[in-house]
Amino acid sequence: MLGKFKDSVKEFSENVKSTVAEKELDEETLDPLLEELRLKLLQNNVSLEASEAIEEELRSQLLGEKVKRGSAEEKVNDAVKETLLKLLDDGFDFEAELSDIEEPPVVFMVGFNGSGKTTTAAKLAQKLDRNSREVVLGAGDTFRAASIEQLEEHGEKLGVEVISHEYESDPAAVAYDAVEHAEKEDKTALIDTAGRSHADENLMDELEKMIRINDPDVTFLVVDALSGNDVLEQAEAYEGMFDAVIVTKMDIDENGGAIISISERSGKPVAYIGTGQGYEDIEDFDKEKFVEEILD
Repeated sequence: MLGKFKDSVKEFSENVKSTVAEKELDEETLDPLLEELRLKLLQNNVSLEASEAIEEELRSQLLGEKVKRGSAEEKVNDAVKETLLKLLDDGFDFEAELSDIEEPPVVFMVGFNGSGKTTTAAKLAQKLDRNSREVVLGAGDTFRAASIEQLEEHGEKLGVEVISHEYESDPAAVAYDAVEHAEKEDKTALIDTAGRSHADENLMDELEKMIRINDPDVTFLVVDALSGNDVLEQAEAYEGMFDAVIVTKMDIDENGGAIISISERSGKPVAYIGTGQGYEDIEDFDKEKFVEEILD
């Protein structure tokens, strides 16, 4: 995981170490190294905006510093760590958010097709159940073939009730019925939604209708770590509609760019990362741990 990102940081550190010789890092020395790092980050699917932010922060931290060969790697790693910690946000506490809600909570999962919303909804259902919160799942994706059966299969394995209607029925009505059931049974309503893109105006209208009618307490944007810079389009498509991000497939992501790009573009915290196909393969996002893994 994150192998290519690690290599880019290590290469930048080695370049600094081989370039400096008991002298200050002036612009002539530093700028070519930073430019090369920026290009490497872009290749690792870090967005242009995030790459430039990293470049500028590193410049401000390293320019004019007297760096000895023996301390170059430590100096660079410290600067990279501080830069990434500023860009990333892990400050979303899902359980605390739910505890502050007086009525049975309503949680929506949104995102593009293939991002892993349905599986992630099942993972969250198990996590909540283990924390003594009963859950009802709402099959709000009434468009994708086999989506309802997929969620019902998860529900059966987990022992969680699933509220569903027929395919092509009104997803807002499905969500409404799931929320009504949750209120009667004192459960948390976890609503899956159809995968869509900004270009799918009808589907985006349906989602806006679902949100307007059901007024979710928490909405997660689910993105695939392997989608690279496509996460920027997703952040734009769902702008103003989500509270936090869940990044899936982090266990097989060699680049590490998507999670940095979505953080920089959306300004929203990353709540969880998906680390496999099992129901237990979801972790609270810890930016310190993430950055330490890059610098390890």
